[in-house]
Amino acid sequence: MSDLEQDYSALRKCEKCGGEMKLIGRLPRRLQHPARTVFRCAACDNVVQE
Repeated sequence: MSDLEQDYSALRKCEKCGGEMKLIGRLPRRLQHPARTVFRCAACDNVVQE
């Protein structure tokens, strides 16, 4: 696991179950859409983007 993944995973907890979320990836900025960071909960499979 890279340092970036460890940093993001340590900061992100699932809103549904409180479990640890894993960094899935980063989506680059496109035209008027901002860059996104995508996380998935290991416990309940909840997926979120910021």
